[in-house]
Amino acid sequence: MNWDILTQEWSLLPQMAWSVLTSPLTLISLVVGGFLGLIGGILPGVSAVMAMTLMLGLVFRLPVDAGMGLLIGIYSAAIYGGSLTAILLNIPGTPAAAATVLDGHPMARKGQAREAIGAATWASFVGEVGGEIGTFLLLPFVAVVALKLGDWEVFLVSLMGITLAGALGAKTPLKGWISAFVGFLIAMIGTDPIWGVFRYGYTPELMRGIEFIPVLIGLFGLTEVFWVLREKVPYQLVEDPGRMIWPKGVLRKHFDVVLRSIVIGIGIGIVPGVGESVSPWVAYDTAKRTSKEPEKFGTGYIPGIIAPEVANNATSGGALIPMFVLGIPGSGTTAVLMAALFMYGVRPGPLLIVEHPGFIAKTIFLFWMSAVVFRLLSWYLSSFVIRVLSIKREVILPIAVALGVVGAWGTGFTTFDVGVMFIVGVVGYLMRLRGYPMAPMVLGVLVGPIADYSLRRAILTYQDNLFAMFTRPIAVVLTVFWIAMLFSQFRLAEKSFFQIPTRETAKESE
Repeated sequence: MNWDILTQEWSLLPQMAWSVLTSPLTLISLVVGGFLGLIGGILPGVSAVMAMTLMLGLVFRLPVDAGMGLLIGIYSAAIYGGSLTAILLNIPGTPAAAATVLDGHPMARKGQAREAIGAATWASFVGEVGGEIGTFLLLPFVAVVALKLGDWEVFLVSLMGITLAGALGAKTPLKGWISAFVGFLIAMIGTDPIWGVFRYGYTPELMRGIEFIPVLIGLFGLTEVFWVLREKVPYQLVEDPGRMIWPKGVLRKHFDVVLRSIVIGIGIGIVPGVGESVSPWVAYDTAKRTSKEPEKFGTGYIPGIIAPEVANNATSGGALIPMFVLGIPGSGTTAVLMAALFMYGVRPGPLLIVEHPGFIAKTIFLFWMSAVVFRLLSWYLSSFVIRVLSIKREVILPIAVALGVVGAWGTGFTTFDVGVMFIVGVVGYLMRLRGYPMAPMVLGVLVGPIADYSLRRAILTYQDNLFAMFTRPIAVVLTVFWIAMLFSQFRLAEKSFFQIPTRETAKESE
């Protein structure tokens, strides 16, 4: 990428910002998109991709700035909105919010829902703004790396994600890896993406595989309902519902967590096909490993909310880089953005910065504005959302189950997905009873298809030569990181590695 052209793009940022700020239609589109994104993020099963896709018909009738503002507003707000139900009901509204459950809901159970939502909101805001700033400034450097990424690199990043499962367990990595392996097996059910062969299933419903959303809702949402009924814990968790509270000094105190999570978000965002579903887990694990108090993670610890929320929002910036530079979407959401750009006659790729000077700068500024919009909307709407926890258990639990059923059914509009949700919910309850963590299983289901497809395509490309991976410098570096990660997990828990969990250790995985 030419430095003179890039410098010109940077210099156009004030002009592009002024054009957005002086366009009432663009600002209205950002607000409408932010509101729709929050609703979509809160509702389980309605992902950012789905909400954006539903708006494509309307976007085509709007000017390019307003249309992009609407989609970007939905994108940013939906990623954040998923954290609200994750914290309040233990049901992630989007896959990007799955890691937020680990510390967000325990805080809500302790009567600190307002603080948890405040932390998630500010972390999302900082992650969005910081991620876009990093993307804009580092575009030429990261673009060079993005051009060299292939199937081997995607596989290794996915493998690192699965390896994180050991750390996401309690004190025994074996439990986490067993859970992740079960999730990986679930992900293999369905039609083979390379040869089209039917794997591990004998009914037509299983041909399309097990969808991720019903598994996510079953493991976190339905399992939580069963657990609360078993423990007979009152669900009246907020005595004084009100607006979110941002704990003072948290951002300054945990600045290292914020900075690392931004870097992780951007770094994983540039890997095509991985996106904001994986980066929160990596950020969470990194924050836990580098913390002076790792035992507090999973018990309602604010850094456990900050890390995933900063990372999943920063990933949106990183995912723009392969779209801008290569014309390849870095995630499902950027694929929808690309579709909208093609509708407007804008072709992403190496010539984008030449054919449409200022477009990248304007897109970055729209993301910044979307962060401001969802921050303001969440402030005004938080008091209504938090009131959910002042409802009696007899009312809130059926609502949680109903939301789960709607989310699971909306995935494929079949009762089969609802059945999967209930079966997985029972399995998750039994796992939790025996001390097996559920987060690794979610990670296995999520990352399994990515790892499977990228590895097999790489093997086909290099004619069954596994050692071809070591001819790629980035793949070698990632392999070293993966080995170091694996070794560190053995070192951290070598005494308890082969400890078989019992019922008494169940609380360790909560």
